[in-house]
Amino acid sequence: MHAMRRRAGRAAGDVVEQLGIGFEGVEVVAPPIHEPAPDTMRQIVSLRMPDALLERVEVAARARGVSPSSLMRALIAAGLDRSYAAVAEATGPRDVASELAALGRRIDELARLVEGRDAATES
Repeated sequence: MHAMRRRAGRAAGDVVEQLGIGFEGVEVVAPPIHEPAPDTMRQIVSLRMPDALLERVEVAARARGVSPSSLMRALIAAGLDRSYAAVAEATGPRDVASELAALGRRIDELARLVEGRDAATES
């Protein structure tokens, strides 16, 4: 076994020269945590569709110069966005109450009209 030799430590008064190598003012930045991009494909979804619909998708994709998969992703996203917008813009509870009241009034008007016709046909 070899004996390890230690270098003698510096004395308290020793002057140490530090070389300037151009890193002054550079902050130490922690490496970013790797997160997949929002559009990273995470899962493959299989979709069965009739041959005629598949042909329409392929024709539309060729016309747009995109793959059928990217066209389907865009169409699904657009459909979901429209559905969400429709739900978000749907009438609220106050509007439902006013619509029910208007519907009740309209039913009463129709009932009076029907009663008036019945009375006219009886005479």
